[in-house]
Amino acid sequence: MEPILPAFIDVGEQEQAQEIRGYLKSFGAEIKEESTTPLHEDLEQLLAACDISFKNETELEGVMNSLLSLILVVTENRDDLIRKFCNKIVEANSEEDTSMSRLRILSILLNWLHERDPVRYDVYFTQIKVAGKAGLIDHIAVPLEQVKSWLKMWEVDGEKARKMYRLLFDALTEDRQSEEATKVMVELLRTYSDENASEVKDDARNCVVSLLGRPNVLIMDFLLALPPVAALQGEPIYQLLSIFVSGRLSDYSTFYEKNKEFVDSSGLSHENNVHKMRVLTFMSLGESTSEVSFDDLCKELNIGTEEIEDFIIEALRSKLIRTRIDQVNKKVIISSATHRTFGTNQWQELRSRLEDWRQNLRSVRTSMQSVVPNVDV
Repeated sequence: MEPILPAFIDVGEQEQAQEIRGYLKSFGAEIKEESTTPLHEDLEQLLAACDISFKNETELEGVMNSLLSLILVVTENRDDLIRKFCNKIVEANSEEDTSMSRLRILSILLNWLHERDPVRYDVYFTQIKVAGKAGLIDHIAVPLEQVKSWLKMWEVDGEKARKMYRLLFDALTEDRQSEEATKVMVELLRTYSDENASEVKDDARNCVVSLLGRPNVLIMDFLLALPPVAALQGEPIYQLLSIFVSGRLSDYSTFYEKNKEFVDSSGLSHENNVHKMRVLTFMSLGESTSEVSFDDLCKELNIGTEEIEDFIIEALRSKLIRTRIDQVNKKVIISSATHRTFGTNQWQELRSRLEDWRQNLRSVRTSMQSVVPNVDV
């Protein structure tokens, strides 16, 4: 939704409040005839009287935007009024679908508030609630990195952050944006510590299953570091995740034989699991060797020689391994492969390679200076 800025009319605040009061009264709202002072108390009464049923978007926008123009100039109890206003936006009755109008009104409010104003949390939370219920989540800004940046800027505590992520996850799931929803769920799990991780075991299980089931998600070792996932140790789902993180096809085959009912009931496809584990096993081979014979590869991946070429093409699509086929010598040449896990051993290997490069560069520099002594290389 494009940013919308507030507009103001040239009428005194108390006079404008009195006009809103008369309008609500004409709809049967139980409210006194005369406005009260100070203005923030008057607005409290007007918001409480907004339980009337609006006929259409024009009526709803007219009343709520008028109230908003007054709330934006109030200094006393402003944040409390804004939160009550947001609640009324969600609860307001209408004979027609006014979801887009509600989102427009909230957009005005969100854009008027300073970007660091903590009450923006409540406004954005309400936006997600309205958009999610109406299936309009695409109409508001929901990039995860943007949301994370806002929550940090607003100094939101862990519990409020979890509420936001949970609401956003539900809205994205309802809109069938499963990939984005899973990213949000992973971020939600990151907010838990070892002390409260057990509270969200179901979420952790569902998150693991979702990522295991995606053919394009191959690196998953980061999940093991999440406290809610670590709390699943001892369960079949944790064992299965560990196999996908660092095991091989043979490990998965053994697991499946013992846990066939669990895998099938979890919603995962055994055939897809096998294919994914073949790619992961191939990546592991690439970490330890630069070439592998057709026979060894067929044995490791449980495929026939006639399937090797198709498998290699499929593996290359992951962009996590670079390889070519040597048909003459019946072997596969692996030029590079992404590490499935990156721990102490991998850091040490990286350090060793950097040291080698550093020594090579020194040798090049020395050689160049021997050829051209006065040139600083």
